[in-house]
Parts: sequence; C-alpha cells; structure tokens
Amino acid sequence: MKNVFILLLIAGAMACAEPKKQTPPPQSLSEKVEFFLDNDQYTDALTLLESQEKSEEVMALREKTHLNYGLFLEYRDSDVTNMRDKMNGALAQYIEVLKINPDNEKAVSEIEQILGIYRTFPDRSPDAKIVEELEALGFEV
Repeated sequence: MKNVFILLLIAGAMACAEPKKQTPPPQSLSEKVEFFLDNDQYTDALTLLESQEKSEEVMALREKTHLNYGLFLEYRDSDVTNMRDKMNGALAQYIEVLKINPDNEKAVSEIEQILGIYRTFPDRSPDAKIVEELEALGFEV
C-alpha cells in the first residue's frame, strides 16, 4: 500500500512538472483575427483590421468580426444589463455588416428579429441614429 502511494505521489509530481503546452502565437492576419474572436476581443480585432489596407480578405474579416460582435452583444454579453443598450449595440454591428455586404442574410435576420421584438412594445424603439441608419438600409422601423 505504501508503494502504491509513493507511485501515485511520483506520478502526480511528474504531471505537475510537465511544461504547459502553449499555442504558438498566430501568424497570419486571419489567424490573428480568429484568435481575437475566439476570446471575445472584438474591438481588438476591429482595431487590427482598421490598420490594414482594404482588400477582399480584410473586408471579409471585418464582416465576420462585426457579425460575431453583434451576436455576442445580443446573446452573450453579461456586462450590459440594459436591454436597449445591448440591442442598440448589436444593431450597430449588424448595420456595419450590411454596409460591407448588403446580402448578409444572418445580419438581416437578426435585425428583423430585434425590430420584431421592439414592435411588441409600442413605447420602445432603437436609438434615433440606429433607426435612421436602418431606414437608409431599407428597414421599416
């Protein structure tokens, strides 16, 4: 019994002594953006993308980042408890997606869903600036 205990103690010490495997830092722009998105660091991703020259890849990554940021704000952000602020933030991100790609169905769907919820509350609406931008994109608010 004593030998088993010693073996377990040695095995535990060896497991703790193993160096932690670290993910190598991302190299390409796409990998860097994915790293930020995986860690919910959307403003960092957008800052990185804004520093890049416009290209097809950069615009696709910006579209993806804004969409994911909107989804995060709408469904997962627990820091903002005021629903109007959350939805205004999400709508602003979806608007940015549609400025890049007017055919993005997910952004359109999310906007329509949020506006549908607002319609159930006659005394509530998105921020005036958001309403203006949505109407410019063809949405009925």
